[in-house]
Amino acid sequence: KTIFITTHNMHDADELCDRISFIVDGELMITETPKKLKLKHGKPKVRVEYSENGRAAKVEEFPIANLGKDSRFLEIVKNCEVISIHSQEASLDEVFIKITGKNLV
Repeated sequence: KTIFITTHNMHDADELCDRISFIVDGELMITETPKKLKLKHGKPKVRVEYSENGRAAKVEEFPIANLGKDSRFLEIVKNCEVISIHSQEASLDEVFIKITGKNLV
């Protein structure tokens, strides 16, 4: 069975759909699973929360690609008190903008 859902809410689409199509100005741009869309077109990140010299916590994000060569990331890990590190997959919002060149309304 197939159920079509139309939405601008990419979070809902990600949660509810096995396959997602992006349609812009009546043109079908792409159809794929949410996971494949995010893996192929998204840029996963690492989010680091840290404290430097006892100051209030700061948060920075880094692309996962070449993380081990990112001088700022390495500086934080080596010289700061790391509170948390979390990986984040790309969002469908980011993927939509990359594929279509349009912002979500």
